[in-house]
Amino acid sequence: MRSSSFITPILGAVLLMAGGGYGLWYVTKPPVPPSVELVTPELAMEPLDELHSKPLYFTLGAVSWMKEHWTQWGAAFGPQAASPEDMALQFEASAQSPQEWRALDRKWHFGAVLLAGDPTTFHPLLDHLRQSQDWTLTRLDTAGFVFERSPARAWTVADVTPVLATFETHTPKEQREARVAITRRLIFLGEMTKAKTLLEEVLKNDSESASAWSEMASMYALQGQWQQSLKATERALAADKRYRPAQFIQANAFYALGRFGDALTVTRVLYDAAPADAQTLLLHAKVTHAAHAFGEEIEVLQRMIGLMQGRSQPVGVWQILLGQAYAATGAGPLAEDQFKEALTDRSLSASDRAYAQKALERVGTTTQGDMLNNVPAFKQSSLLDVPDYRP
Repeated sequence: MRSSSFITPILGAVLLMAGGGYGLWYVTKPPVPPSVELVTPELAMEPLDELHSKPLYFTLGAVSWMKEHWTQWGAAFGPQAASPEDMALQFEASAQSPQEWRALDRKWHFGAVLLAGDPTTFHPLLDHLRQSQDWTLTRLDTAGFVFERSPARAWTVADVTPVLATFETHTPKEQREARVAITRRLIFLGEMTKAKTLLEEVLKNDSESASAWSEMASMYALQGQWQQSLKATERALAADKRYRPAQFIQANAFYALGRFGDALTVTRVLYDAAPADAQTLLLHAKVTHAAHAFGEEIEVLQRMIGLMQGRSQPVGVWQILLGQAYAATGAGPLAEDQFKEALTDRSLSASDRAYAQKALERVGTTTQGDMLNNVPAFKQSSLLDVPDYRP
């Protein structure tokens, strides 16, 4: 059974089957702290100077640059564009939904696409553009990715070398950070060999680089090598015990290895530090679910629903999950209310709606154990056949 509505309401989430119990859950990918990102969209924008006359699609990570150059780029959007922040917010949901992005492209006829910032916030769109025939990846650097309409000269791994050369006059630390930032983007393209080479170069000169060890852990995780991933997170956290990306990956590694109690210990720390961060909520909810800490799961899902409602985004999927959590505690009436609320969400796919309806019919007539063990499993959305792992 496939479901697309699990993608659009959330930031960078992918649904994966959890072992046993009721099978709706997901894994997410770690955010990149500002200290790791070299926010230099100028690098990515150099080849786009001639495209000022056409609207540019850009992500939130490019807003600061767009603010400085809005006189040039904003004119292409006409009077509808109040500010780069306004346009970025209009574009935000489409980064997670290629279908929505295509609708925007038909409206604006973008001349180019700049995907800047944390790749987890636009991974579905990145994959979609890479697989499309009408767009070509032309640039990758520390800021992000640039796509131009085909035909155009395609980016190759060899193009990493001249980008790194632009950092030759920077400090050794900045040069290492540049390699880590580019490595992160290479990992999202599946260029693992080059990514590993760059990380090994960084670690050769700085064996205590938390960011490099964290990216190594992410690379292993994406390949399902969870023991190696866990060891790499240990090296990262030995260098910086509060390094959030490594903590995210570590929690997912524990989860994948069935060590749910250890995963819960980590996600509680993350949640306490950032109780309003969507990606933290995703991870903590998944782990509390697996650890059968249903009281905590309910709290997290309630917070997530409030967060999504504040963004005027659909919450039906989250209400289904909350209904399941209530059912797990034996709170049948509360579970029933959530399933009913979910069914009012017009954005639910047919399969999600059928699931919610079946759960609603079952909640008052079966035991708690039956409720947990008979929920159908949801596979990954067809929008994200490539794993989007964001610990």
